[in-house]
Amino acid sequence: MFDETIDEKYIVYQEGTSEGTQIKYKKDGYWYKLDSQGNEGLCEYLASTLLQYSDLKPDEYIRYEQGLINGRPGCRSKDFLEHEDEELVTIYRLYYNEYGRNLAEVLAGQETMEERIAYTTQFVKKSTGCDITDYLKKTITLDRLILNEDRHVNNLALIGTDSGFRAAPIFDNGKSLLTANPSFNKILPLSENVKRVIARPFSGSFQQMYDYFGAGFKIDVSRALSWLENEPESREKSILMYQLKTL
Repeated sequence: MFDETIDEKYIVYQEGTSEGTQIKYKKDGYWYKLDSQGNEGLCEYLASTLLQYSDLKPDEYIRYEQGLINGRPGCRSKDFLEHEDEELVTIYRLYYNEYGRNLAEVLAGQETMEERIAYTTQFVKKSTGCDITDYLKKTITLDRLILNEDRHVNNLALIGTDSGFRAAPIFDNGKSLLTANPSFNKILPLSENVKRVIARPFSGSFQQMYDYFGAGFKIDVSRALSWLENEPESREKSILMYQLKTL
């Protein structure tokens, strides 16, 4: 856990969405995010620590620490852009820059999940030369496990350099594990609450997208559960343990 006091001059932007505003800071090589609606910092920490028990490479996902920012809960992660010529380019921005349209709205107008996936991967391939199929497979495998409700096309990205593009590490997993989910009902068992989660970006069903792509990585479930048992109690921890036990 960190405890950092950060001046307002380090605010990079305030990201407004239909679900609220999240303040972000950048200071001394770290990005900081304040919790906005729920325990997003805790979810980021749990999701990224979980991936240490997977066969993903360390550079394929972002590590998050949970802590306090000006006395308020949040999280931080190291800036993963290593060189001056590198730039994070979201798939949303890539599409908007080329066509002046909102990719999410374009995808919503297509009838099937398969069409949406094909349209997105073909656009990225044509625009950047980068095949993001494996990146999507790994991201959706994680999202299915942590029940990420916020994997919109601004949370999928490439890293652009002077020499080309590559998939970004998996980032921004805070709206997961049913944190701040208004449909959560304490009276119902977890199995029923889990069914209420709506996935993104190609289908409302995590399982449907997972079945299309297949497993992107493996988890050492026994070691992950042993780690979780020693974490402080929370609803988010309970849900992650429940999800792991379904594997």
